Amino acid sequence: MVRDERILESKNRIAANCFSFWYFSILVSLLYRQFYLKQPPQEYWDIAFIFFTGTLYVSLASYSKGAVPETAIYQYGKWTIPVIVITILLLNYFQGNITSVFDFLGILLSALAGVLLMGFVFQYLFNRWKKQNEL
Repeated sequence: MVRDERILESKNRIAANCFSFWYFSILVSLLYRQFYLKQPPQEYWDIAFIFFTGTLYVSLASYSKGAVPETAIYQYGKWTIPVIVITILLLNYFQGNITSVFDFLGILLSALAGVLLMGFVFQYLFNRWKKQNEL
């Protein structure tokens, strides 16, 4: 069977649209459970696990295949990192996990360490892809 480029492109576009729909549906479900139903995270950890696993897979696959240009890494990183850290701090504050300055500093340092670790992983994968394509 002959594979036409148009058919493959259409299949890829449909798969990308389905993934986008799935991704944002789960995100809306998580936000609905968290803020409207006021459920504790223990009640929807399975949905959160699926959401974060999908996010991690797409991020790692994008960086390892070079789908994110080097300029975009730094452009998006300078906005994404502070947003992630602030979101972690706000969620912990609203859940009542921050009661002292030491709690705040501990959560801040752990959030920064996690973001920094992921940054190193993404940078390594992007550099690995870059070296493979230079050969």
